[in-house]
Amino acid sequence: MSVKILQAGEDASPSSGLPAPPAAAPTPSETMVRAAQSVGTCKCSSGRTYVFRKLAAIDRMLIAKALGGDLMFNGVYASYAFVACSVSEINGEKVAMPVSTRQVEAQVYRIGEDWDELNAAMRDTFNPPSDDPDDDGDE
Repeated sequence: MSVKILQAGEDASPSSGLPAPPAAAPTPSETMVRAAQSVGTCKCSSGRTYVFRKLAAIDRMLIAKALGGDLMFNGVYASYAFVACSVSEINGEKVAMPVSTRQVEAQVYRIGEDWDELNAAMRDTFNPPSDDPDDDGDE
């Protein structure tokens, strides 16, 4: 193995004959941020296009805070809230994450009849079917 010490201004590119430095592995924080930035899109039969994102742990905590304990334990209400809070754009218009019960309900109302298609697209994007024939979907 040979080592060459570079002087200031010398070329250290791969074309210079020197091996490329190893790529730095992402930190755990970078890995979490990338996972939290997972997004998908859904073009519904209504003609509307939605962009949605995977909720991070902090997002789920903020939704729980906005809804309060009673509504978080209402499974149907909470499931609608989580989907509504995942939407970040409707027809190219940025949508802020709801921070109150009224805002969650307004977002659900706005999604309206597109609900089933949006929910299916989110499920397919974030929980794709496994190619493993032995995988029954349970974890």
